[in-house]
Amino acid sequence: MKDSAYWNIFISGQKQILEVIYTKYYDHLLNYGLKLYPDMDFVKDCIQDLFVKLYSSKNIKPTEHVRSYLLKSIRNIIIDKLNKDKLQITDKDALFHLIVDEDELEKKLGANDEELLLLKKLLQAYNQLSENQKQIIYFRYIQELPHKEIAEILDINEQSSMNLASRALTKLRRELQNENKQAIISSEDLRKSLTLLFMLTNKAIYSVKNQDLHPAWSAESSSL
Repeated sequence: MKDSAYWNIFISGQKQILEVIYTKYYDHLLNYGLKLYPDMDFVKDCIQDLFVKLYSSKNIKPTEHVRSYLLKSIRNIIIDKLNKDKLQITDKDALFHLIVDEDELEKKLGANDEELLLLKKLLQAYNQLSENQKQIIYFRYIQELPHKEIAEILDINEQSSMNLASRALTKLRRELQNENKQAIISSEDLRKSLTLLFMLTNKAIYSVKNQDLHPAWSAESSSL
């Protein structure tokens, strides 16, 4: 069954189906939330708030893009909660900043020194991107969202999303040129390397299903 079908069941009044949506998208929301504000308990509370709000609301609109709807919603809740609690991110450029454990990187690549050096250069280049470019890379190549949905989350138009992604990839490849100003990595390998970096920097989050990080939620608990 498509996500939009689950969503339509939910807005028709069968709110128990929200548990299915919660279970499916919890990891995505946690992962993204921690990019916006790196506090596990804070983000988990925001996810709970989101689903309680959905359960209680009487004016939920239909959507074909459930994941992007939820990602945009959690983004708004986190920002609103930070403002309400008068919390601030001291360095806005630190959003989506990747920090990879070099021991994990070396363990993953083994004795492949050339690829290890390439990934280290890519990591440095990625962290020099603007906040919007980092988010576009994350949504496009990690969450694998189409530009139409990315635009909805970031409140930009679809063409702007495509342009940002193109400029970000161009900048990354330019930073990875050799001494003769030639690209040393293809676009496809660049995408694969970015995915690997995100997986390593979020190792605990990507394995969330195997850890005690997924709190239970049920429609009944929200109606109390």
